[in-house]
Amino acid sequence: MTNIDKELVEWAINKIQKEYKEDVALLIGQVGGGKIPTDEQNMVFDFFVPATERGFQLAQTFIIEDMGYDLYPISWERLEGIAAIEEPRMIFAFAKGEVIYAKSQEEKERFETLKAQMLVKIQDKSFHIPKSLEFLETAQEIFQTMLFDDSLCNVRKAAGGVCSYLMNSIAMMNGTYLESGYMNFTKDLHNMKEYPKKFEDIFQEMLSANEIKQILEKVYALIEITRSFLMERICLEEKKVAEPNYEDLAMWYQEARYTFRRISYFTGIHSVEDSYLLGCYLQIEFDAIREDFNLENMDLMSSFDSNDLSIFAKKAEEIEEYLVRTLEQQHVAQNKYASFEEFYKENS
Repeated sequence: MTNIDKELVEWAINKIQKEYKEDVALLIGQVGGGKIPTDEQNMVFDFFVPATERGFQLAQTFIIEDMGYDLYPISWERLEGIAAIEEPRMIFAFAKGEVIYAKSQEEKERFETLKAQMLVKIQDKSFHIPKSLEFLETAQEIFQTMLFDDSLCNVRKAAGGVCSYLMNSIAMMNGTYLESGYMNFTKDLHNMKEYPKKFEDIFQEMLSANEIKQILEKVYALIEITRSFLMERICLEEKKVAEPNYEDLAMWYQEARYTFRRISYFTGIHSVEDSYLLGCYLQIEFDAIREDFNLENMDLMSSFDSNDLSIFAKKAEEIEEYLVRTLEQQHVAQNKYASFEEFYKENS
């Protein structure tokens, strides 16, 4: 195929200058965009940024020889969304994009500033860790839909979406992005500082799967190891933060005491439903304060047995004792009073 990259870039710039001089802010290109490895990797146009509504009319697609071309618009508003990592598939196009035509120096500087802000944001742990979890959650939501689909085509398509979000999640946790966009996952994986070592093998097994059940099993495994990878690193980051304020834990416990008391009562009269629901409520609380105060795992609900609530009651007592012991070890005083008279005397 004849290489016409240079000619096409010149054509696009001339067309803008002659027909859309006031209507197009920027023409953005990148080296090798949309090419296959055997093509020459030159600068080609990718997208343009309209300055007016009329500027959108520059958009067009066409084929020359066997190569397809797409001169498409991205508004400033959408670029800002991409810079906020709202479209993970488009990060690489923005990050690798170079200005090959600008209506003004101000337009060029606006683009470069926005791109620089995006790259800094990706490396900011306060941003990229939550964003990594967001991508994981999206992957899990797609997987939930897959579970109810009996079309091999749909399941394979969805599996690709899951893998894309998982890879973006891993990249975010590394403070980077997928340089190949939605291609060459394995290559991008190897360029990262840290990644789940089994991801590549399971991904290849998923590609070889020919039955829906097999695909679902592999995709589930990919989600599971990605989630473990993220949680391990988040826990390491949390250990670096300042010592928690255990007075806040004391306040939480003083409020939760009535729930412990209710569990003791309802297990004592063998009220299965009330015991179960109170246990669920406390388990949610346990999981939340565990992260806030670096506590050990407080697994209450695994001990629930509708036939013998005494085991459940004993486990609740053990967890409460552990919490009180933790407060004592941290030398945190509790607001405990033996009677109303004592409370009244100190609070009046």
